[in-house]
Amino acid sequence: MGSGAVVIAYAFLIYTVLMALFCVFVGSRTSWRMGWLMSLPVVFAPWGLALMDFATH
Repeated sequence: MGSGAVVIAYAFLIYTVLMALFCVFVGSRTSWRMGWLMSLPVVFAPWGLALMDFATH
């Protein structure tokens, strides 16, 4: 892995933290179920796509 993987991992880390905070905000305004329902695909979908990309190349 080159330095590009480090940049991508850092960007995903920042994205994950920001989306987690956003989902906590939504959960506090609605219900904890809505926060979890929204957070799972929003936070983990990009990680799944990246892992699938790394697995196929």
